[in-house]
Amino acid sequence: MAGGSVAELILFIAALSVAGGVAGVMVTTVNGVSDSIEEQADSAATDIKTEFTIISDPGTGAVYDATSDELTLLLKNTGSTSLPADEQVVEVLVDGQFVPSSAYSVTGLDTNRFRPGTVVRLTVDRSLAGGDHVATVTVRGTQNRVQFRG
Repeated sequence: MAGGSVAELILFIAALSVAGGVAGVMVTTVNGVSDSIEEQADSAATDIKTEFTIISDPGTGAVYDATSDELTLLLKNTGSTSLPADEQVVEVLVDGQFVPSSAYSVTGLDTNRFRPGTVVRLTVDRSLAGGDHVATVTVRGTQNRVQFRG
């Protein structure tokens, strides 16, 4: 009789040990998933709050300078998120072709931050033939485009 109780006690302790180990693994996994979801939600919220407008007037001829082969666009932050005024947050397409970050620069007119309500200058080194062109600028998933003559 006593031998049966000891065996049952050993099995019970073993079951509790296994359950405790499984619970520990589950807690660690759930915490990792929770942290990942929180990071992605923060990133998505920043992307949603990011808005900008290209305020350069293509009708003035100031957008493209054929002498220096430079495309200059003024971007105004109309969103509620402050961003760094650098090439890391901006992507550029000219006539559907990707422009590498080494071929353009982003400079803040007031500071090195792209704060709400401020303007940054985007200067692209690109030789363009005469005619109509389209520049597409993407900042953290928000996209705007401008048509201009080269």
